[in-house]
Amino acid sequence: MKQKQFRIISLLITVVMGAVVGFSVSIGNPALAVGVVLAGMAAMYNLKSRLEGVVEDERIHQVSQKASRITLQIVALGLALGGAFLIAMRDAYPGYIDLGFFMAYASCGVLVLYSLFYKYYNREYGG
Repeated sequence: MKQKQFRIISLLITVVMGAVVGFSVSIGNPALAVGVVLAGMAAMYNLKSRLEGVVEDERIHQVSQKASRITLQIVALGLALGGAFLIAMRDAYPGYIDLGFFMAYASCGVLVLYSLFYKYYNREYGG
């Protein structure tokens, strides 16, 4: 499959997924939303495996690693600061304290997951 065909089919899959997820949310059926997202991910994975002429080199992996690391840092910091702000402002915004705790716990979870993967890959590659 050529790159142009891949892009067109990927766009169509994404549009269909968005429409079905929107419909499932409107009727209150989360199982349909999860199912269509999983099916769409499987279809995209299958399409990508059939793609011809794509060569990934070391530079692409290095750029991806740097982008992922910066994204992780920004998301973890944003969740931690947002959560701390909402928890600290519990008197002014009492309805958002649960969201604040969720953000704080999510930040901790992301950092723990990062630490576990770091240890794993550090051992895997002889660090």
